[in-house]
Amino acid sequence: MSDAMVESEATEPHARDRMRALVRRVADTCDLPTLPAVAARALTLARSPDAKANDLAKLVLTDGPLAARVLKISRSVLYTRRYPPNSLQDAIVTVGFGALRKILIAASARSAYRADDAVAQKLWEHALATALAADEIAVASGRPRGGDGFIAGLLHDIGKLVFHLSDPDGYRTVAGKDEAAEEALFGVSHAAVGACLAEQWGLDTEISEAILLHHSGDSAALAVQLATADRIAHEIGYASAAECATGEAEEVPDGDFDVDASHVALVERVMSSFESERSSFE
Repeated sequence: MSDAMVESEATEPHARDRMRALVRRVADTCDLPTLPAVAARALTLARSPDAKANDLAKLVLTDGPLAARVLKISRSVLYTRRYPPNSLQDAIVTVGFGALRKILIAASARSAYRADDAVAQKLWEHALATALAADEIAVASGRPRGGDGFIAGLLHDIGKLVFHLSDPDGYRTVAGKDEAAEEALFGVSHAAVGACLAEQWGLDTEISEAILLHHSGDSAALAVQLATADRIAHEIGYASAAECATGEAEEVPDGDFDVDASHVALVERVMSSFESERSSFE
């Protein structure tokens, strides 16, 4: 066995232990959104080797709004291979159980952002723009759509939503500021809250770690992808909620990015993707 494999196997349990300790600390500080009960049961069932598409469809259909959103998202170009599915069972068969788990997470994340809350909507637009940017980065690297980068993008700033919902006035004072300001007021950063939510929702440690480290300059591939996607979301005009919360424009995140012809083309694809796909997530 190579030294790299030994190091990887040793590091993974350590990362899980670190995330569990972080979850305990964040849980003492703020209330995290929970997965809808039906989504949680469907995620568990979808992991079972004995699961059948018909059983999953019946379960998800017991939550009408969730079922409608899952079907709508499954018709997105992120998951549709040839023809848009006409029913929930068709959707599950078309996208497969692995993609279904990601769609359930995406649908559950969307339900946390209230349509009548202007700050929440700004946060959602930034989350979706970042997720779609991460997706375009994956495609440019030869990887499939709708993967870990997309889910990490959707959840990377959900900690800001938690702050806003728990203390709107407090969040207004730290919106657009660095993580030190968040930690001074809330005891934790939005990145830590998002990482803990991902852990509680049963996502892979790699996703939780990328959310935790997306402002840190960490060299892990998914964290770099997420940081780049975050910047692109700002570039196309979908920053986070600072402007809405404070009336002041939010600065584009710092970073060492090459702005060449390929980057310009990538930004244009993200902008086009956002305009064409946003309705699939409403």
